[in-house]
Amino acid sequence: MSRSRKSACGGLEATESKDRCVWTETDETLLIEYITANRPKSGDGMNFDKTFWVSIADSMANHACSGAPKTPMACQSKWARLRSLYDIVHKVANASGLSYSLENGASITAESESMWADFVKKNPKAKSLKDKGWKHYDSLKGLIPIKTANNHSFFATSIAQRSN
Repeated sequence: MSRSRKSACGGLEATESKDRCVWTETDETLLIEYITANRPKSGDGMNFDKTFWVSIADSMANHACSGAPKTPMACQSKWARLRSLYDIVHKVANASGLSYSLENGASITAESESMWADFVKKNPKAKSLKDKGWKHYDSLKGLIPIKTANNHSFFATSIAQRSN
Protein backbone atom coordinates (compact mmCIF):
# COMPACT_ATOMS: atom_id res chain seq x y z
CA MET A 1 0.00 0.00 0.00
CA SER A 2 1.40 3.36 -0.94
CA ARG A 3 0.67 6.83 0.26
CA SER A 4 1.88 10.31 -0.57
CA ARG A 5 4.00 12.67 1.45
CA LYS A 6 5.43 16.09 0.90
CA SER A 7 8.92 15.84 -0.54
CA ALA A 8 11.84 17.81 0.88
CA CYS A 9 12.37 18.94 -2.71
CA GLY A 10 8.82 20.26 -3.03
CA GLY A 11 5.71 18.61 -4.40
CA LEU A 12 4.28 15.23 -3.53
CA GLU A 13 5.99 11.93 -4.02
CA ALA A 14 4.62 8.42 -3.67
CA THR A 15 6.20 6.36 -0.93
CA GLU A 16 5.89 2.87 0.36
CA SER A 17 4.56 2.24 3.84
CA LYS A 18 8.18 2.03 4.94
CA ASP A 19 10.35 4.78 3.46
CA ARG A 20 13.81 3.79 2.33
CA CYS A 21 16.89 5.91 2.18
CA VAL A 22 18.20 6.23 -1.39
CA TRP A 23 21.87 7.10 -1.78
CA THR A 24 22.91 8.62 -5.09
CA GLU A 25 26.54 9.02 -6.08
CA THR A 26 26.16 12.72 -5.29
CA ASP A 27 24.83 11.89 -1.80
CA GLU A 28 27.82 9.58 -1.25
CA THR A 29 30.19 12.33 -2.37
CA LEU A 30 28.59 14.81 0.05
CA LEU A 31 28.92 12.30 2.89
CA ILE A 32 32.59 11.67 2.08
CA GLU A 33 33.32 15.41 1.77
CA TYR A 34 31.68 16.10 5.14
CA ILE A 35 33.63 13.29 6.81
CA THR A 36 36.87 14.49 5.20
CA ALA A 37 36.28 18.05 6.41
CA ASN A 38 35.53 16.79 9.92
CA ARG A 39 38.22 14.11 10.14
CA PRO A 40 39.73 15.65 13.30
CA LYS A 41 36.49 14.77 15.15
CA SER A 42 37.11 11.07 14.60
CA GLY A 43 38.96 8.85 16.95
CA ASP A 44 41.31 6.05 16.05
CA GLY A 45 40.10 4.14 13.04
CA MET A 46 37.78 6.93 11.81
CA ASN A 47 35.12 6.21 14.44
CA PHE A 48 32.74 9.07 15.20
CA ASP A 49 30.43 9.65 18.18
CA LYS A 50 26.64 9.96 17.94
CA THR A 51 26.65 13.76 17.85
CA PHE A 52 28.73 13.65 14.67
CA TRP A 53 26.13 11.51 12.90
CA VAL A 54 23.37 13.90 13.99
CA SER A 55 25.30 16.84 12.51
CA ILE A 56 26.00 15.05 9.25
CA ALA A 57 22.32 14.06 8.90
CA ASP A 58 21.38 17.72 9.38
CA SER A 59 23.89 18.69 6.70
CA MET A 60 22.59 16.02 4.30
CA ALA A 61 19.04 17.29 4.80
CA ASN A 62 20.11 20.53 3.10
CA HIS A 63 21.20 18.67 -0.05
CA ALA A 64 19.61 15.25 -0.53
CA CYS A 65 16.32 14.85 -2.36
CA SER A 66 16.20 11.12 -3.07
CA GLY A 67 14.19 8.75 -0.89
CA ALA A 68 13.63 9.15 2.81
CA PRO A 69 15.66 11.72 4.76
CA LYS A 70 19.18 10.68 5.67
CA THR A 71 18.96 9.92 9.39
CA PRO A 72 22.01 9.74 11.67
CA MET A 73 21.74 5.93 11.64
CA ALA A 74 21.43 5.87 7.83
CA CYS A 75 24.54 8.04 7.48
CA GLN A 76 26.51 5.86 9.87
CA SER A 77 25.39 2.69 8.07
CA LYS A 78 26.29 4.15 4.68
CA TRP A 79 29.72 5.11 5.97
CA ALA A 80 30.25 1.54 7.17
CA ARG A 81 29.26 0.20 3.73
CA LEU A 82 31.56 2.70 1.98
CA ARG A 83 34.45 1.63 4.21
CA SER A 84 33.74 -2.02 3.49
CA LEU A 85 33.64 -1.37 -0.26
CA TYR A 86 36.87 0.63 0.02
CA ASP A 87 38.57 -2.39 1.64
CA ILE A 88 37.46 -4.59 -1.26
CA VAL A 89 38.59 -2.11 -3.93
CA HIS A 90 41.88 -1.63 -2.08
CA LYS A 91 42.49 -5.40 -2.19
CA VAL A 92 41.89 -5.42 -5.95
CA ALA A 93 44.05 -2.35 -6.52
CA ASN A 94 46.94 -3.87 -4.58
CA ALA A 95 46.65 -7.50 -5.70
CA SER A 96 49.75 -8.85 -7.35
CA GLY A 97 49.22 -9.41 -11.07
CA LEU A 98 46.07 -7.28 -11.32
CA SER A 99 45.79 -3.70 -12.44
CA TYR A 100 43.04 -1.39 -11.26
CA SER A 101 41.63 1.82 -12.69
CA LEU A 102 38.74 4.04 -11.63
CA GLU A 103 37.17 3.68 -15.07
CA ASN A 104 37.69 -0.03 -15.83
CA GLY A 105 38.04 -1.70 -12.45
CA ALA A 106 40.39 -4.69 -12.59
CA SER A 107 40.50 -4.50 -16.42
CA ILE A 108 40.40 -8.27 -16.82
CA THR A 109 41.62 -9.61 -20.13
CA ALA A 110 41.65 -13.16 -21.53
CA GLU A 111 45.20 -13.55 -20.16
CA SER A 112 44.25 -12.45 -16.63
CA GLU A 113 40.87 -14.24 -16.46
CA SER A 114 42.15 -17.28 -14.53
CA MET A 115 44.02 -15.07 -12.05
CA TRP A 116 40.81 -13.04 -11.57
CA ALA A 117 38.75 -16.21 -11.04
CA ASP A 118 41.17 -17.33 -8.29
CA PHE A 119 41.07 -13.87 -6.70
CA VAL A 120 37.23 -13.77 -6.71
CA LYS A 121 37.06 -17.24 -5.11
CA LYS A 122 38.95 -15.79 -2.13
CA ASN A 123 37.26 -12.36 -2.35
CA PRO A 124 33.71 -12.89 -3.70
CA LYS A 125 32.64 -9.30 -3.00
CA ALA A 126 35.19 -8.12 -5.57
CA LYS A 127 33.27 -9.71 -8.44
CA SER A 128 31.55 -6.45 -9.45
CA LEU A 129 34.95 -4.76 -9.94
CA LYS A 130 35.95 -6.95 -12.86
CA ASP A 131 35.28 -4.27 -15.45
CA LYS A 132 33.89 -1.36 -13.44
CA GLY A 133 35.79 1.01 -11.18
CA TRP A 134 34.58 2.88 -8.10
CA LYS A 135 34.55 6.67 -8.17
CA HIS A 136 35.25 7.17 -4.46
CA TYR A 137 38.42 5.06 -4.17
CA ASP A 138 40.90 7.93 -4.52
CA SER A 139 38.85 10.17 -2.21
CA LEU A 140 39.00 7.58 0.55
CA LYS A 141 42.62 6.49 0.05
CA GLY A 142 44.15 8.87 2.59
CA LEU A 143 41.07 8.95 4.79
CA ILE A 144 40.51 5.32 5.77
CA PRO A 145 43.17 3.65 7.92
CA ILE A 146 45.29 0.98 6.30
CA LYS A 147 44.74 -2.48 7.75
CA THR A 148 47.85 -4.54 8.19
CA ALA A 149 48.17 -8.29 8.57
CA ASN A 150 48.43 -8.01 12.37
CA ASN A 151 45.16 -6.00 12.53
CA HIS A 152 46.82 -2.77 13.62
CA SER A 153 45.52 0.24 11.73
CA PHE A 154 47.47 3.31 10.83
CA PHE A 155 47.26 6.31 8.53
CA ALA A 156 50.08 6.30 6.01
CA THR A 157 49.94 10.09 5.76
CA SER A 158 50.30 10.64 9.49
CA ILE A 159 53.44 8.63 10.18
CA ALA A 160 56.12 10.90 11.52
CA GLN A 161 59.61 10.70 10.03
CA ARG A 162 62.43 9.73 12.31
CA SER A 163 64.90 12.40 13.17
CA ASN A 164 68.53 11.35 13.43
